[in-house]
Amino acid sequence: MMLNEKQQKLIADFLKDFNKNPDFKFVQKLQKKFKEGEVYLVGGKVRDILLEKTSYDYDFVIRKVEPKELEKFLAKEGEVNFVGKSFGVFKFVPKNYKGLEPIDIALPRTEQSFMTGGYKDFDVQSDAALPIEKDLQRRDFTINAMALNLKTSELIDPYNGLEDLKNKTIKTVGNPKERFQEDYTRMLRAIRFSVQLYFKIEKNTYLTVQNNAAKIRTMSMERINEEFTKIVLSPNAEFGLELLQKSNLLKYIIPELEEGVGVSQNKAHIYSVFTHSVKALGFAAQRNYNLNVRLAALLHDIAKPMVKKGEGPDSTFYNHDIVGGKIARKILARLKYPNDIVNKVAHLVRYHMFFYSIGEITDAAIRRLLVRIGKDNINEAIQLRICDRLGMGRPKAKPYKLMELEKRLHEVQMDPISVKMLKIDGLELMKILNMKPGPKIGLLLNALLSEVLENPKKNTKPNLTKRLKELNKLSDTELKNMSPDIDRYEEAKKREYFSKLKWVE
Repeated sequence: MMLNEKQQKLIADFLKDFNKNPDFKFVQKLQKKFKEGEVYLVGGKVRDILLEKTSYDYDFVIRKVEPKELEKFLAKEGEVNFVGKSFGVFKFVPKNYKGLEPIDIALPRTEQSFMTGGYKDFDVQSDAALPIEKDLQRRDFTINAMALNLKTSELIDPYNGLEDLKNKTIKTVGNPKERFQEDYTRMLRAIRFSVQLYFKIEKNTYLTVQNNAAKIRTMSMERINEEFTKIVLSPNAEFGLELLQKSNLLKYIIPELEEGVGVSQNKAHIYSVFTHSVKALGFAAQRNYNLNVRLAALLHDIAKPMVKKGEGPDSTFYNHDIVGGKIARKILARLKYPNDIVNKVAHLVRYHMFFYSIGEITDAAIRRLLVRIGKDNINEAIQLRICDRLGMGRPKAKPYKLMELEKRLHEVQMDPISVKMLKIDGLELMKILNMKPGPKIGLLLNALLSEVLENPKKNTKPNLTKRLKELNKLSDTELKNMSPDIDRYEEAKKREYFSKLKWVE
């Protein structure tokens, strides 16, 4: 398929800017030094130029330059990382480079796969004289198997990637079973490209994914995480999760989510557990919320199939928030997410069912809610509630009650909500009471906090000093009973609200 006028202009405009870019001066120097050499831009960047998408995925293939000569040249032009040398790839950082990632510079190469599906489980043969078409033959999808000759502006497209771009189709280069056997994470990449580009997956390619989905279990979780996260972070994340489920991949990545397929809910919901969860994720993507909120939206009801009691409109899912927080933690740890993401998302899932009733809830109760959620989590907790509501089919993302709660949460942020915010600390307490370090110090401070949560005006040094002397007369058991038990308070409120309401806004 020939380039049309628009595509020719896109390439011409790109090359004009490329040749002016100081980050890529080494290309012109290389072409000048090695007259017979050929420099090709390959892969995702070529695709994105033709799709008019911004990307910084610069990969080059250089023909007719011997490896040692290329290595020597690159070492003079910047820093060369030899990590990929055994695969015929140099990681290169030019002098004064402004990019974020090293540039991949490769020799033309063929790969003889052992057909196990394992990453790097193949024999690589690099050959400076190898035709570029042979190099492109080993790539995953046709839209990624195009090369742009930077000297002649010629587009090399031996596998009709241009036609598949026009038809918005994800299709493997050659036999899909063989391509996936070379690397089974390519099945996830097919879903990811479909979601990111809004392309359909060619029928034979898709059926091969469905039939081989179980093989994804042989891949490392780190590589699965990389593709899964890109799907979740795409604007089309809801469709991505649906496609993962329909392609049979989801059951081998997050089987806990698969268990929600077809599980009906009560009268508060019009969707099944799984559909509600992916719709909540979809609204998080629509609003461009961060990864924490997106993952929490997807996993917030993960425990519902496990805790469901009864059937029909009056079925219940009591404590799905508590159980869900634990399950979410296990899932994210299994998927090798960093600890900060695991902890944040598990916390959001655990406390996504916060209860409030404007006009009845006191400032002290708002402060307790703030203690549970945490100051740093307010915005994400509210965003998660918005996604939950919209995923239920509610017309308003943020009704008056939620806006009022958000306002009050921000208003009480400066009130004392932790022992650290008391006007007396542990050292001062020991001086006042002439005490030695011990567990009773914590009991006394928590007893003070309980009173201050009810009335922040009591948080003065004179008042706390007076109360300490009174509280010190109590037994350890009496002090423990005074400690602000946030979880117990939440449990009592939860039972109270469940007894009054069919569902909570």
